[in-house]
Amino acid sequence: MHCDSLRLDVAFKCEEFAKFLEFGRKATEYVHDKTFSMEKCRQQLLDDQITAAVKPKPQQANANGNVLDKIRRGVELTRTTAPVPDIQQLRKELQLVPSPPSSYKRGIVFVVYDKMLQSVFASVRSLRSMGCTLPVELWYKRSETDPFHPLLRELTGKYGAYMREIRDPRASRFYTKTYAVFYSAFDQVLLLDADNFAVRDPTYLFDTPEFRDEGAIFWPDFWRPKKTIFNIQPTSFVWQVFNLQPVDMFEQESGQVLIDRSMHQKALNVLMYYAFNPSLFERLRLAWGDKDLFRFAWLKTKSSFHMIETPPGSAGLKLPDQNIFCGVTMVQHDPKREIVFLHRNQEKLSSENHEKVWTHLQDFRMGEVHLDEYDVRGANGGRYFPQFKRCYGKDIYYESAFTIKTMAEMPFAGLEQRLLKFVQEAARIDGTLDDQPNDIEENVDVADPTKQ
Repeated sequence: MHCDSLRLDVAFKCEEFAKFLEFGRKATEYVHDKTFSMEKCRQQLLDDQITAAVKPKPQQANANGNVLDKIRRGVELTRTTAPVPDIQQLRKELQLVPSPPSSYKRGIVFVVYDKMLQSVFASVRSLRSMGCTLPVELWYKRSETDPFHPLLRELTGKYGAYMREIRDPRASRFYTKTYAVFYSAFDQVLLLDADNFAVRDPTYLFDTPEFRDEGAIFWPDFWRPKKTIFNIQPTSFVWQVFNLQPVDMFEQESGQVLIDRSMHQKALNVLMYYAFNPSLFERLRLAWGDKDLFRFAWLKTKSSFHMIETPPGSAGLKLPDQNIFCGVTMVQHDPKREIVFLHRNQEKLSSENHEKVWTHLQDFRMGEVHLDEYDVRGANGGRYFPQFKRCYGKDIYYESAFTIKTMAEMPFAGLEQRLLKFVQEAARIDGTLDDQPNDIEENVDVADPTKQ
């Protein structure tokens, strides 16, 4: 232990120390689901469509079971030479909207809840407008989200989405995402946060050499050992608890994760061990949610992965007459350093907000300056950007290490307008609104160069 191994406000009793060290050692012995199989995951996708699409009558206690039996027979018929009219009649009788996926090889996974349904709707609509045909799983908890919500019915009825129910009560908060990846029906999955938007069809990522060779692509966060707001640095207690050797790499940002599940079952089991036993590292504040658990599980099992080398940029607003910038969206890149995702994790997409927040894009001069020059921070909007609770990026004096371009210069210049149109469409169906603050860092304002 070192003086900086834990945050200043964290303490524990000496007799707890042995328990902490057992946590990491037990990880590789854990098997999350002894009855797990890919075939069961696919069958569950089919079953989930019925429970999400058919409302059983109250007096029929076992209605769901009867309906499941019927549709299973119907789905089996689709794999034989059964007459098409018979299948169509069965679907009509059961009011089942989506047909089974044509392929289970690849798919996109979202975890959804009421407050983010507009955002998910816009993301899926945008993907389809860009030509993406990958099937989409929408994972939900019945205690939080009504599967009969009009937006979900619209997505499953018209846009190739499938409802997937999270039934395990232990899967909650951040850890619903790990559950969705573990039980997805697809061999290869692209996990996207509900507020993350692809700037182009992301299907090509599955065919990149990095993914074919490693079977997993992870994306970096703003932070690294030399500058971390999460205290993940060489002497952090996190390495002892997870029983890992310290690594000098960027922390992970889990707003997007690409995984070949058929290659990485061992790592996925360790991931579920972490996700279903979070109380210890949460109490010690060693990790924030799920964001680093993926890379920890892969490191623990010595599994292969590719961490995107280009650090995140920021999309946001710049003052018209001064070089002062406020980033409200994390910009992520592909293996060739091209922009692929805009993670709007600060200013949530809303049908009630008609103002554009992507006027400029700040990107690190990768390959031009040393990576040590990458230095960003989070700050309050201050007097320059009072409409924003938090700004991320390099707010001033960024010219030597970062570029700033207007969004109009980018090949995806029309993306924000399209997304705003889609959330307005969602609002006409059934609008929701939410803005979630992030108060993890100390309160500092965007720098005022006149006071430097």
